Amino acid sequence: MAEEGNKNGMSYSTHTLIGRTIGKYQILAVVGGGGMGTVYRARQLGIQREVAVKVLNVELADSEQFVRRFKREAEALAKLEHPHIVPVLDFGEEGEYLYLVMALKTGGNLSQVIREGNVPLTDVQRYIEQIASALDYAHLRGIIHRDLKPANILLDEERNTFLTDFGIARRLGETRLTGQGTVVGSPTYMAPEAWRGEEPSPETDVYSLGVIFFQLLTGKAPFEETNAARLMNMHLFEPPLSLRSFRPELDKRFERVVEAALAKDRSQRFRSAGEMAHAVRNAIESYLSSGQAPVEASESEETVILQRTELKPPPGRDERIPSRPAPSASPAPQPAFVPTPLHVEEAPMPKTRSDNTRIVLIGMSAVIIILLATIILLLLSR
Repeated sequence: MAEEGNKNGMSYSTHTLIGRTIGKYQILAVVGGGGMGTVYRARQLGIQREVAVKVLNVELADSEQFVRRFKREAEALAKLEHPHIVPVLDFGEEGEYLYLVMALKTGGNLSQVIREGNVPLTDVQRYIEQIASALDYAHLRGIIHRDLKPANILLDEERNTFLTDFGIARRLGETRLTGQGTVVGSPTYMAPEAWRGEEPSPETDVYSLGVIFFQLLTGKAPFEETNAARLMNMHLFEPPLSLRSFRPELDKRFERVVEAALAKDRSQRFRSAGEMAHAVRNAIESYLSSGQAPVEASESEETVILQRTELKPPPGRDERIPSRPAPSASPAPQPAFVPTPLHVEEAPMPKTRSDNTRIVLIGMSAVIIILLATIILLLLSR
């Protein structure tokens, strides 16, 4: 086992705690890590269940600012109870270690899903809706995530998503924990206001969710640059990469979602994550129901594609009755009276009755003539 670090600035290996017991948790293996700490798989002694334990990096323990932030995270997350937020089970401090205990998720994270590529649209819709519901829940309680990214979205074995690592989350209106002008977050997912060091808002997380949506569809980020200064300039001033340059079969509805989520001015973005999720659902369901890639043309044609359905007669109905056409956004005015096949069949009937009457009259006339002729002949023969 490697030597442990200390509070004098010495770094420590992420493996140094394996086999150790912190509080009532025996550390088993490393799961992952981030800027604030390392996440371990651990066994809770007594009930023998496996959990995830996040331990604050000892390099940060010297900083009173980071210690306050870590404790604030624990207190805030312990109050969050949502189906798509990783629940906090416990937190505490032992010696030089601050730790946070969470439910263990074993399905990986959304980064792995994006790397695998070819994410089905139905899965994209489900992921966005689940993440959005968790964000809206947190936002209503004054908590902004501020570091939303695929690595912080865990999965279970059924690939349901769970939001975690509110490591820099904070309650709205409270004293800022970062220094004035300090930039906090992951550069690829940071909103323009985050780059400027401004106060975060729910729209800040919506921006990050927009980046994730773009990645789920394309496997690429809408802004890609290794140079941090250049990447900042792209987020602040440049339009994102064209979604349809990667997925030309997707129609303009998808581009509109990306444009609204990644607007430079946060007031032009979706007002909530749930509003964005609703737009994503409409775009995907309309695209899938069309049965083919929608035709690029006019807005009116897109509207027709959106409402296009296949109507079928009820079971047992005469198959000769045609299906009613699908409604359009602006239906053409219908004539006051439209003839039906029944009227077409009835039209010849008056002509048929007239012909029969004529034949009867001719027949009767012929009989009368023959009788008269017979009578005349009998009279003459006498």
